[in-house]
Order: sequence, then C-alpha cells, then structure tokens
Amino acid sequence: MTMLVEESLALRARYDEEPSHSDQVAKLALQIFDGLRAWSGLGDRARELLHSAALLHDIGWSQTPDGKGHHKWSAKLIQEHSWKNLKRDEVAVVAQIARYHRKAAPQADHADFQALPVTAQKLVMTLGGILRIADGLDRTHSNRVEGIEISVSSDVILVQVKPNGAWDAERAMFETKRDMLELAAKRAVHCEPAKAG
Repeated sequence: MTMLVEESLALRARYDEEPSHSDQVAKLALQIFDGLRAWSGLGDRARELLHSAALLHDIGWSQTPDGKGHHKWSAKLIQEHSWKNLKRDEVAVVAQIARYHRKAAPQADHADFQALPVTAQKLVMTLGGILRIADGLDRTHSNRVEGIEISVSSDVILVQVKPNGAWDAERAMFETKRDMLELAAKRAVHCEPAKAG
C-alpha cells in the first residue's frame, strides 16, 4: 500500500460511513485502469491518483445528508485537506476526478476544471471517466460485479463484467455514466457480461 493510499484511507475514515462501497469502486476502477493502460499510456502515479479519488469520492455525503451536491463537497474536502503525499497540482486533479464521479461531465462553465492545465484536464477526463463507470457498476452498493475485463479496439472500449447475481441497476447506470470516458477516449464504450469459462 502506498503512502498516498494510506493517507487517503485515513481521510476517508473521518468522513465516509460506507467504506465498503468506495472499496468496491476503487477495486473496479483499478481493474479498468489496468485494462486501459496500454491504450492510455498512463503510469503508476496516475493509478495512485485514481485510487485516492475512488476511495474519497463519497466523503461529501458527510456534509449533505440528502446527498445533494455531495460530489462537489467531496472535491472541496479533498482540496482543503493538508496533504503530505500529494503535490499541490495533484490535489486539484484528485479533487476533480472525485467531483466528476456523478452528474454532468466537465462543462465550459466549470471554473475549477477549466483552471487546470490542458494535460491535467485530459488526465481528469480519463481517470474521472473510469471512476464514473466504476461507481455506476456498484449502483446498488451491493458488490454485484465481481470483476471486469477490458478490451480496446480502434473504435470501441469493451467492458466485460463478471456479475454476481442480478446487475440490472448497475448496467443501466453504466449507460448513463460511460459518457466521460467516451469523450476522453474518442470511441464508444460498451458493457456486456463476460463469457463463462
């Protein structure tokens, strides 16, 4: 476990009342990242940033009991933390990855995203796109997806899901949340159950 992951877990422990969900989302997000590594060219540090954001994506629930705007609160709590294992520019990236786990993908009037350098915006689009899908695939917070395999072609990223029981809600949320990765990858993102065997 890296020092950044340890620090992220300590921050999560202060705010997140359902760590089992963010553990599952982190697991799925890292499987997607690993499956896309050859396509994305992203390295170990990007994987750590994604892991941190996945662990912290729901800490904003602590500030808004009805959940409204919790993604923005998560970003704010990440920004306000006195990080020892993130550089200042990385704090903004992790905050934005967590912020975009739900609702709209980045828009022209989203000041915090637009303030990022172009390279950081691209990183947020890719890692945020991965986090959105991973979060969608635990829609019911009940670990309905055991694992994921990824294949990438010139025009499609295929997410093959190993379900654990019924996963209709997860599949429906995948359709809603695949948009950001599609924008980042400039290709369609599809989901299907993995073939048995």
